[in-house]
Amino acid sequence: LMRGIEAGMVSINHFGLAAPETPFGGIKESGHGSEGGSEGIQAYLTPKFVSQLNA
Repeated sequence: LMRGIEAGMVSINHFGLAAPETPFGGIKESGHGSEGGSEGIQAYLTPKFVSQLNA
């Protein structure tokens, strides 16, 4: 059943409590991206390569 549901969080036979670091967000066209966890911060980051030669 769980594998057939397209959702970010599924609780079966209990109330789903999540830790603050658990990612939370919409699936496909719903929501505004992820919040919480490392996935939530990715929207605010831009990868950058820096090389420095110390003389």
